[in-house]
Amino acid sequence: MKRLISTLMGIGMSLVAPKIMSQFRDQKIKVVHAMPGRLRIQCDSWKNDTVANALSKKVEKHPFILSAKASSITGSLTIEFTMPHISQQDLDEIMQCIVQTASDAIVHTDAKLMRGFQKTIGTVDKGIKRQTNGLADFDSLFVLFLLVKGVQSFSHSPAFSSSILYWAYTIIKGKGSEQPHA
Repeated sequence: MKRLISTLMGIGMSLVAPKIMSQFRDQKIKVVHAMPGRLRIQCDSWKNDTVANALSKKVEKHPFILSAKASSITGSLTIEFTMPHISQQDLDEIMQCIVQTASDAIVHTDAKLMRGFQKTIGTVDKGIKRQTNGLADFDSLFVLFLLVKGVQSFSHSPAFSSSILYWAYTIIKGKGSEQPHA
């Protein structure tokens, strides 16, 4: 009976291990340093406070782990084990936990592309304000563009023009609600 259970577990691990390792490769996790009782791994997608905090908290709860410290600056995770050597199966389980935790945490972060867009718009907005001595910003110029385009196209495409004019209106109304009231 023990042999049957062992065989079934072996088959199960042989099916699960490739999936774990493919996730490991997908996140491009690198082993930076390994010695008995200690492991340091790194991944560029862990260079985020949300991911690093999730890794530190979740991984440290594993019974074989004495401490787990993640750095959002380096994107690394340093693990100290409760014993100098652990089995391959236990290491696979810990790595699966790390990969899953990082994958779950990444969902709760801001997209790098959107942060790039926001930074670019912020820079352009400041430039426009400087050039116009505060008369205009990116949003006001965009609204002006929409208003002109809506009025120009009204005669040959009233439905499209109406939607553009409504879009300009909603931007103006949205900007008005952001202003503090005196």
